[in-house]
This record gives sequence, structure tokens and C-alpha cells, in this order.
Amino acid sequence: MHASFLHFFALSLLFQTVALSNVAVNTNWTGATIMCQAALNGGTVDSQPATVDVRYLRQPHVVDASGQGPVLIASQGYRFYVECARGADGLCQQSGRRKTLRCAVQAHPPATVFRWLKNGVVTSGNGAEITIGTEMIGQSIQCQANNGLYSDTEMATSQAVQIDPYSSARLVQDNFATLQSAAPFQAGNRLEMNQQINLGCQVEGNPRPVVFWKLRKSNGQVVDAPCAQGFDGQYQEVNESPRDRPIPPNVVRLNAICSFRVSNYSLSGQYWCSACSYVSQGAPECSPALDTPGTSTLSIQVTGPPMQSDSAPTIEQSPGSNNAVVTVHYCAEPMPRPPREVIFSIDKNDLQIGQSWENFRFESTTQNNTVPNCYLARLNIAPVREEDQYRVIELRLQNQYGSKQIPVSLEALLGGGATSGARLSGWWIAFFVLIALCLALICCVAFCVRRGVLCFNRVKEQSDYNEPKAKANLNVRENFYDADAPRLYTPQSVEKAGSYREGVNFAELHLTGQPVTSQPTLPPPRPLLPQTYASSVQSVV
Repeated sequence: MHASFLHFFALSLLFQTVALSNVAVNTNWTGATIMCQAALNGGTVDSQPATVDVRYLRQPHVVDASGQGPVLIASQGYRFYVECARGADGLCQQSGRRKTLRCAVQAHPPATVFRWLKNGVVTSGNGAEITIGTEMIGQSIQCQANNGLYSDTEMATSQAVQIDPYSSARLVQDNFATLQSAAPFQAGNRLEMNQQINLGCQVEGNPRPVVFWKLRKSNGQVVDAPCAQGFDGQYQEVNESPRDRPIPPNVVRLNAICSFRVSNYSLSGQYWCSACSYVSQGAPECSPALDTPGTSTLSIQVTGPPMQSDSAPTIEQSPGSNNAVVTVHYCAEPMPRPPREVIFSIDKNDLQIGQSWENFRFESTTQNNTVPNCYLARLNIAPVREEDQYRVIELRLQNQYGSKQIPVSLEALLGGGATSGARLSGWWIAFFVLIALCLALICCVAFCVRRGVLCFNRVKEQSDYNEPKAKANLNVRENFYDADAPRLYTPQSVEKAGSYREGVNFAELHLTGQPVTSQPTLPPPRPLLPQTYASSVQSVV
């Protein structure tokens, strides 16, 4: 034994073993090929490939023949339903339809062993399917499956499903006839716009039924009525059992309400309610069908003033030409009658059918075959000019209930982005031109101020040349000495000079410390002090 240990130790030193961390196995790996690769002396060595075979068995589920699971009811668990046709004694008859259930399980290899359990006890039979009837009402059922991975005592088991009696949902009564015989309904099932209407249906069934409200339009299209549907609907449970319509055992009876306001012409058509039961996770079973009305319906013909359709105005431009046709959609009942009740207005110019103004022509009005009580008005533009996009265009409609003006924006229909951009660039050009004019005006004012032209050549009437600010504007050179400069004029001459002061526009005074030789010497006035400095005064008038 000691020698065997030494031999194993020597082999482990010669052949190194690397253990990788565990990786969760994916069921899709079945059939994949894997290998390991090692680096040795600058090269790689591959192991022999191995094929992956993932074996597994997941928890089975009980489903119906179509593969749909049971209904999950809050605080009650899963439910399947078996049809219960009650006799005069109120008991379920054996003649009702039987239900086929299947044990669905995902496994590899596929499961080959199945067992069914009734109330937790294995029943006879070994197969993936079982058929049950009213005998299973009130019982629970489970299934087990195995593909050889588990022992018989450890087989995977599904969740328990309760079997309840199924009474298909049906319509007991409605208020359609009562509504049609009273206000606000008028003769011919006519109903004015903006009226409030309350549809009512009484339904019953087990499981608890739900109601879907449907509308079939005049073109045959079936849509949901404008009220809450299914589980979100308005319900009131009926507890009292009248003698003429007693409530069967285990059956739920409800009053369902569909309340809405007739707000547009698209609500014209046939209305009905469908009582439905969810007996599995698939589509409900309904009576009458969701796409076909039953024997009881309510017809509504909406009347009122003209209004704009849900479809916006459109434009069609002919290829290779500059012509276009604008189509405006509108709805009304009764229909506005041409020529006086349907008018196109272009810049306050009214056009009736067949009339023209400049390049506009009112072509025709036609009925919309896809939307009830709706029509089309066509305006031809030939040719389309640039200024047309700024015109005020509207379609004016009128009938006995009122009138409506529908605006038409050619700017948007012809491509509002490019048009708006062109108009915006024009505003920017005007803005820049205004800025340029302001700058030019500022430059002109500055030039005039600097040159002293126009109204900018005024000079202050009096100026104190002793101030430094005033001296800065004169060409003055000064030499300061200890002695005062001589006075050039007597006080009398100074007073006399005041008489022509206003005529002098500019004066330049030169004071120097040397005698003037370059200019002729004027006759000296009578100085008050001895003359020791030469001075010259030059005046420019």
C-alpha cells in the first residue's frame, strides 16, 4: 500500500491536474463538443473531444388539451372546470362534455413514466393524458413524470389543480329595448351629439363571468365600445333570485354597465355585450362571440353639427407638375348640403362647388366609405405659387344643428419646415439691415462731431483759459519765471476788446522767453511795467 502511494505521487508530479470551477449546466448544451487545452513548452496540447449529454427532468404541469394551464384564482389556487349540465333536480348530468388533461413536462431523455393522483392518491392508468368528467368535480388532481433519473418514490410531482363545475357564461337580459323607446333616443335610433348613455347587461356563469362590450361600425369593422372591458368593467353582483329567473347553484350572476358620452360620429353603429368565462389561461369562451353580434343589439345613429374628422387635411401633388389637390375630412349628420352649406374660403373669398378664384378651384365633396357619416372636400390649386402658403384658407360647414370652420394650413401641407425657414431667413435679413443702418448713422454722427460740420460746429460763448481743461484744447507753450509777465494792454483797451470778443473764433497765443525776430515788431503799446519779455499775439478772425 505504501508503494502504491509512492507510485500515485510520482504520477501526479509527472501529469499535473487542473480543476476548474463548477459551471451551471445549460440544457441546450446537449450534443455540444468540449475539450481542454494546455500550454506546454511554447505550444498547445488539446485533449480528446467529449460530447455533452445533459439529462434533466423539470417539474411537470397539468394542462388542457390545447396546452393551456389552469386559471389561478387569488387565495384559491389553480382551477380547471368540467362542464355541468344541470337537470331539473339541480344536479350535474353525466351527459356533459368531458375534459381531457395532459401532463406536460420538459425532460431529456423524454419522460416515459406518468402517474395521476386524485386528492394525493395514485389512481389507475399510466399515460400522459387523462379524461375526466363530473365525477371529478370538487376533487384535486396531480400528475407525476419520470425519465429514469429518479426512483419511483421520488418522482417529480405537479401542483394540485382543483376541478370545479363549469357553467358557461350567458346573457340573461339587457336594457337595449328600453333605451331605444325613451329619450334621448329619437325615431330611427337617432341620438344627438354629447348625450350620455348607459348600456346594461345581466350575465351569469361559473367561473365568475366577465363582459366585453363591442361596436360594429357601418363599414363592418368591429371595435371595443368606449367603456371598461373584461376584468376592469363595472359590475354589481346579484344576490336575489327572482322566481322567473332563479340563480342555479354555484353560478354567479352580475349586472354589467357600459357608460359613455356620445362625443363624435365614429360611435355610430351596432352595440352588444358578450358574456365570457376564463376556463384556462388561454382565450375566454364567450356568448355571443366577440366578433359577431347576437340576437340582441342596440343601434345608434349619431346626429349633430359638423365637426372635423380624426383625419387631418392632406395634399396630393401631381408628379411632374406644379398642381396640387387639398382634401379636408369632416363628419356631419345630417350631411351639409351643397352649395350653400359647404364653402371654401380663401382670403375671405367664398367658393362653392365648381367655382374658382385665381388659381383655386373647389372641385367636389364625396362620402367617406370607411368612416360613417364622414365626407371629403377637395380644393384644387393650379398652379401652386409661393405666396399661396400664407393665404387664410378654411372650410365652412353648416347643417340644422350648427356650423363649423375647419382651418387649412398650406404652409404645413406644402412642407412647413422649408417654408418656415425661408420666412425666418427674411426676418434675419431685415434685422441685419437695420443693424447696418444704425452703425452707419453712428459713424456719420461721429464724423460730423470730429469735423465740426452741420450742427456740430458750435463753440462755447465763454471759456476760462486758465483752467487746465481749456488749455489742453489750445496750442500753448508757456515758460514760467519768477517775475510776472507784462500786461500787453491797458485796462481801457481790455474793456474795449470786449466789444468784438464774439467775433473771434480762434486765438493762438505764443509766449516765449526770447525776442521775436522772425515776425515784424508791432508798435508797442503803453506798458504799465518795464518791458523785459518779447511776446507776440496772432489772431485769426
